[in-house]
Amino acid sequence: MNNQFSSLFQNKTRVYAILVLIPFCLYFKSLFFDFSPMDDQWMIMKNSDILSDWKNIKTFFTKPLSGLYYRPLFSLSIMLDFHIGKASPFIYHFSNLIYHLISVVLFFKLLLHLKVTEQTSFLLALIFSVHPAVLHAVAWIPGRNDILLAIFVLSSSLYLIKFLTGHKKIHLIFHFLFFICALLTKENAIVLPAVFLLFIYYFKQPKKAYVLCFIVWLITLAGWYLLRSLAVKSSLSLGADVLISLKNFIMGLLLYIGKSIMPIQQSVFPTLKNSSILYGIIALAIISLAVFKIGLKNKALAVLGLAIFFSSILIPVWYGATGGSGEHYEQRIYLPLIGILLFISQLNFNQNSPLFTYSACLIMLVFSLKTFFRMNVYKSEISFIDAGLKEAPDFYFFQAVKGDKLLEQQNYVASIPYYDAAIKMQPRRHQLYSSRGYAYVELGKKTESIADFTKAIEIEKNIPDLYLNRCLTYKKFGGYEEATKDLAYLKKNSPQTIPEGLEKDLFDQLYNSLQEKINNQIVSYPNNALLYVRRAKLLLSVNKPSEALQDLKHACEIEPNNSVYKTYYEQLSSRMN
Repeated sequence: MNNQFSSLFQNKTRVYAILVLIPFCLYFKSLFFDFSPMDDQWMIMKNSDILSDWKNIKTFFTKPLSGLYYRPLFSLSIMLDFHIGKASPFIYHFSNLIYHLISVVLFFKLLLHLKVTEQTSFLLALIFSVHPAVLHAVAWIPGRNDILLAIFVLSSSLYLIKFLTGHKKIHLIFHFLFFICALLTKENAIVLPAVFLLFIYYFKQPKKAYVLCFIVWLITLAGWYLLRSLAVKSSLSLGADVLISLKNFIMGLLLYIGKSIMPIQQSVFPTLKNSSILYGIIALAIISLAVFKIGLKNKALAVLGLAIFFSSILIPVWYGATGGSGEHYEQRIYLPLIGILLFISQLNFNQNSPLFTYSACLIMLVFSLKTFFRMNVYKSEISFIDAGLKEAPDFYFFQAVKGDKLLEQQNYVASIPYYDAAIKMQPRRHQLYSSRGYAYVELGKKTESIADFTKAIEIEKNIPDLYLNRCLTYKKFGGYEEATKDLAYLKKNSPQTIPEGLEKDLFDQLYNSLQEKINNQIVSYPNNALLYVRRAKLLLSVNKPSEALQDLKHACEIEPNNSVYKTYYEQLSSRMN
């Protein structure tokens, strides 16, 4: 086996071809997957007007993504895909895979530059390429951001190593350029200078190198912080309770450590509620036992690996630990996994033994199979939602989207329980009440539908569509007077949202309804003069003065001494003459 590896590495083209072809074949079917319902739709489809015009590139640097994230280069990559493939999911999945293949090759090159043996570097790069924990980054389009981050971090690190070993200024320039790209990709990159200092220490550089690099890093960070602060107002929070946040943070770290070594309990939306830290504890025990029993080859390189892992995972884990949903997305492990594998490369195994090679190949095979079969979760919106319902039943989003899908299929009865569950989890989201209200409308349930639209308006009083929905619902169920009140609000605050013909149709129906009601009353009480006066006023509202005059005349005949009725009659009569 080792002789075969020796002959393999004599042909560099063959080595890189294998590193690319194995993950490409594994992920090939993902190229034909649809968009997922989580982020893909609003990020691409709902931003088509922005993505279609190259002039909008500047907005990526001045406005946050989803109001929270400063990710200009990620947005730029999505814009590039949009200009190539428009709304076709294929190009976005294809780009994700290409970026992943680039990352695999760069990781292999980094290991070689750090003097890890060719065989070990090759095997670890292959394990990384098929690792189930990186699936979410490759098959889920928004996960691309973490792949791009890895590409820029790896490139920046490689050029730093080249500068430290060759002292060419061009390499230092490229190092800083890729560092800037990393910052413009994801906030995690702010901790990179700490990792880069370890590179300088590892290659035993003079203090002058520390000072020069540190000054440029500091200037770069200051410039990035200024740009970001102008675009994004949010920042990391300590959470409502610092002790609880710290506990959640430690548990989150254990989740990621566990999935790095034992990617067993995977989820499209992992949280502390639906995940177990047991595998993280077991993984830590295995690593500690391995270090204690067999030791480390190069402690400095092992520390560098741990530094890459912890520095790149700290901010995402803290964000998840203090966030409302407490999510720990699996794509966030993409870059930290590189650090774990670098650490593993320094465990004092006999890496020239057939047992080591066969074990690595077996791990790669098991990981490949798990990745291949789990990949189907991302195949379509339905498969993604069903996986979310199973893996994260406590997250309202999947309940809500499942309800939406059933609504689209006109399966209104089946949609209600999903909206009920989502509302129970998130009772202050007006969209949930509005969607359930529509389902109730189609089921003919007036009271329930009106109650839901009213609740949605109570939560968000300034959304015209909610008033329109309630107006149409009142109209559908004969509540014409109530409908006109919502219509009056729309005419005052958002006239452009009123469908053409709605106002005329509503008032015609209101008139017919009121006329029928008064006619029935007159039949029951033919000697009630007031009813004739009311009908006269109604007739005047639709410009029928002759008929109104007849009713007023009849009212005066019934009550000849009523001066008010007589005055109404005389005024209308004179006006008509």
